[in-house]
Amino acid sequence: MEVAAGRPTGEIGPGTITQVETDMRVRFAPSPTGFLHIGGARTALMNWLLARHSGGAFVLRIEDTDRQRSTQEFADAIVEDLTWLGLTWDEGPGVGGPHGPYFQSGRSASYGPMLEKLLCSGSAYRCYCTPEELEQRRSAAPAGGRDWRYDRLCLHLSAEDKRRFEDEGRPSVVRFRVPEGKTIIDDMVQGRVEVDNSELDDLVLARSDGTPTYNFVVVVDDLTMGITHVIRGSDHLSNTPKQILLARALGGEPPTFGHLPLVLGPDGKVLSKRRGALAVGEYRRMGFIREALVNYLALLGWSPGDDREFFSPDELVETFDVTRVSKKPGALDPDKLLWMNEQWLVRLGTSERTERVIPRLIEAGYLDGAPEGEQRRRLERIVELVGDRIKTLADAVDQMGFFLASSLSYDNIKVLKVLAKPGARRLLAGLRDVLESAPSFEADQLEPLVRDLAEREGVGLGKVAQPLRAAVSARTATPGLFETLSLLGRETVLERIGLALEHTTCDGESSSGRTADSGSVGGGSNPPSPTTA
Repeated sequence: MEVAAGRPTGEIGPGTITQVETDMRVRFAPSPTGFLHIGGARTALMNWLLARHSGGAFVLRIEDTDRQRSTQEFADAIVEDLTWLGLTWDEGPGVGGPHGPYFQSGRSASYGPMLEKLLCSGSAYRCYCTPEELEQRRSAAPAGGRDWRYDRLCLHLSAEDKRRFEDEGRPSVVRFRVPEGKTIIDDMVQGRVEVDNSELDDLVLARSDGTPTYNFVVVVDDLTMGITHVIRGSDHLSNTPKQILLARALGGEPPTFGHLPLVLGPDGKVLSKRRGALAVGEYRRMGFIREALVNYLALLGWSPGDDREFFSPDELVETFDVTRVSKKPGALDPDKLLWMNEQWLVRLGTSERTERVIPRLIEAGYLDGAPEGEQRRRLERIVELVGDRIKTLADAVDQMGFFLASSLSYDNIKVLKVLAKPGARRLLAGLRDVLESAPSFEADQLEPLVRDLAEREGVGLGKVAQPLRAAVSARTATPGLFETLSLLGRETVLERIGLALEHTTCDGESSSGRTADSGSVGGGSNPPSPTTA
């Protein structure tokens, strides 16, 4: 199948195929019967990259003709997720364009005239066989009808038989008359695929109630919307010969197709809406950022031809070559995606990384709004200090919370053990005195003071750092201790040490459930009160 030189364009009236254009027009046509999952997002991305790399148009069409399962909620979620991913469209919902409507349910005026055109040309015919009759003939066929195809009984009905069925009120479907010969698919991904038309069934184009079927409406929509290229999952490959034949029977040229290998899960089985595929919105809620997810999805079955792993969306557009899409399925690796997200967070830089975590901190109650001035600068210093401990935006709440919270709970069992160790109370009392009189609260000035205390007590620095860290953070692990002290500030550090001293009644014993008025979060059950950064 050769790549077409032109496609329909302009305002489309019912049942018409009009003037042609030479620009590439690519579409993504999700069904709003569920949220956009990771496999669908990869398909959308590949279409978007093909269109952007070629300077063509990217069209979004919502295929909502499944009346029972399609919902506006799912349609809105798909639009939101594509927008968040940055896969903006040139025509479609919210944008408009000359080939609308862009919801399939609004395009029904096109289907009747096109169906009539096929009936008049002899490319389609009415079938009056009842479901019971079809099942009876199928069951009687060899091998229980496993490979049975419609036997074209109704294709050869006389005019008298048709009139009799109509007078009886017998319902009918419209079937496509598959022509003889072979259908060649020059697939952008799979290569040349040949299908003998004798293997194809005379598919139903319209049901007995008049509603058109998927294979019919998708062909009509692609023709009347001027679609030139389609990238979709390989699970659609069996539909492609039928759609090519239908397009030609309607007097148009079908799009050039590319069928992506399906995405596999870590267990090696195909992901789907119904089996293990997380929705894009779920990744977003888990704290993945769009740059990492788009980068990862692009490399899931596509190679740039070198060893590069990190691509911005602009770099992907510039580099994308559809011929480098693999025929082999790609397996989703959650650990690799998490690693890529961590690397992308670092690549964003401190200022942008801070911007991304602010909504999470506001939602968690650690901020009551976006900080400005010195508060913003302090927040950026915290983000910089936490560094690669933030693997997702959701990690920011856990890793940064104790810096920002207005209350601190010591109910973490590991923290309690640290504070209850022999000598912990004495060390904390000494630390409070040393830090209270420190001439400066910069990290490089605090470290020598704490080391001196450890030497006077005859213990290693770790013996002093453990209770100090637990006291000021209600955690057993933090970023650099002295940088943490400096960012918390003298007043907060002293208040938290004071609480820890109250929390431990004497060396080797502790009282549980005490909560600071000034401190942090460390696993406490009460949510923090909002505070500024």
